Amino acid sequence: MIFLHRLARSGNEPFDASAPKTGGVSMISSGDRQPIPILFVLPNFRAGGAERVVLALLRLLDRSRFAPELVVFDGRGEFAELLPSDVVLHDIGVPRLRSAVWPLLRIIRKRRPAVVFSSHSYVSVLLLAVRAVFPAKTRIIVREPNTPSKSLPDMSYGKVLDLGYRALLGRADVVICLNSLAEKEMLSRYRVTASRLVRMANPVAVKSLRQAATEMIRVPGPGLRLVAAGRLSYSKGFDRLLEAMVRMPDESILTLYGAGPEEENLKALASRLSLGSKVRFAGFERQLAPVLAGADAVIVPSRFEGMPNIVLETLACGTSVVSTPEAGGVIDLVEVLTPDALALVSSQAELVEAMGGLKADTHASVRPSRLPRHFEEQHVVSHFEEIVLRALAGKEMPCP
Repeated sequence: MIFLHRLARSGNEPFDASAPKTGGVSMISSGDRQPIPILFVLPNFRAGGAERVVLALLRLLDRSRFAPELVVFDGRGEFAELLPSDVVLHDIGVPRLRSAVWPLLRIIRKRRPAVVFSSHSYVSVLLLAVRAVFPAKTRIIVREPNTPSKSLPDMSYGKVLDLGYRALLGRADVVICLNSLAEKEMLSRYRVTASRLVRMANPVAVKSLRQAATEMIRVPGPGLRLVAAGRLSYSKGFDRLLEAMVRMPDESILTLYGAGPEEENLKALASRLSLGSKVRFAGFERQLAPVLAGADAVIVPSRFEGMPNIVLETLACGTSVVSTPEAGGVIDLVEVLTPDALALVSSQAELVEAMGGLKADTHASVRPSRLPRHFEEQHVVSHFEEIVLRALAGKEMPCP
């Protein structure tokens, strides 16, 4: 931390976008110029929302305009096989951030990217702290995956990250937020200027998702069929959902998909609550579309999130969502969706009431999509490309 503090104090003032170029790759690609190099940074290929978004951007970026590369600290994880074959991969091969610092810096200084992109809080703090030793014209774009006031207190070294955000986040060339709550915190708590702040949706592959959903999967028998999915961690709040299931009729069945550090604790809780066959632990499943389409509703009991991908994918499959407001971006979705598409619950009693009001529906085909069109992946990647070009040209982001 002393090393990071010293580098942070040395600063790295925003550079003049109009200054003459002195070597490296051209910043703006047009005509016969080379594509713009963008270096994405991930800790690993673990199945998570941030990883899913980065891999979607890597897959969809226009190769005639952009040359994406990826650095991972540890190249293991469920999503490793989703990396496009034409993306240059730099696998540092270490599990911890402190061991990745110098190799990461060497890669950045050697590759000289026009943009470095991060979507994890602690990686973003690291990049901003060592920016002083980056190539002079390299921009930093950070994507905040959560609402910091909710997520940081429950993270390891959360207080350190909060201090790092306060000291450093204002130096990012662009800060991408997922919801209005995070935007407000960036402006007030972390002093990010509005001209560098932008909201970007998570990309959803609606067409392929709905194609995969046609072979719907539903647990047979009478009663409600509920689904929850995500990393089995404290932040997801699945323990609250298990407690709510105690008050549901015996024929109701919840299928919980995912893996993670809380798996054994959740199974033990289900046993203590005598849930029996009312809860099924199904493990990690890469393709959830058939399950989402076959469910009566998907339940999202999160304690904090930015914008859960499971919410967006469920809506794309035409299925209703019951969610806590702590799942960040769902608050913004409420403004554009009907109550039968998305119900917000703020307490255990409201969760039980909302689930109890659902109706079992053994539908024969995938229901129409309920997802707003601006979440469709091609729309999102076009927006991201515009963000990159505006950052490189020194232009302000559209007002939040």
